[in-house]
Amino acid sequence: MRILMLGAAIALLAAGGAAAQTRTAQFAVRAQVTADCQITAEDLNFGTYKSDAIATGSTPVTLRCTPGSSATVSFDAGASGNPQARYMDGPGHLNYQIYKDIGRQDPIDTMGAAFQLPGISNIGQLVTYRVYGEVPVGQNVPAGNYVDILRVTVQY
Repeated sequence: MRILMLGAAIALLAAGGAAAQTRTAQFAVRAQVTADCQITAEDLNFGTYKSDAIATGSTPVTLRCTPGSSATVSFDAGASGNPQARYMDGPGHLNYQIYKDIGRQDPIDTMGAAFQLPGISNIGQLVTYRVYGEVPVGQNVPAGNYVDILRVTVQY
């Protein structure tokens, strides 16, 4: 009887080892990254304007886009409707212009792209552009508060 049980156990072990099989499967892991940009702008404040002196100021416009994405930044015309003849509204119109450079030689006088972020140089970090402004000398306007609202647009 002992030999029979031992033989059955050996037969079971042999059958179990021979009958084990393996199958495999695979699956893909996927994600989609879409281009995105975030833009922020701060007010451009010229302070107190006196007609016998030019008033100047600057403000940052910051941009962060998905790495590798190209983007352009543009500004609308504000209240005047004409980016070549900007003015702030108040008790009168106070003329001003915005520029790309600290020397105020390169005006932002179209509604097209003022700044460009090429995709090849975009590594996804915060990029800061400075916008410079000038209120020309010699404007005789009534006392009061003057303001213009500019829309900044990023296209990517």
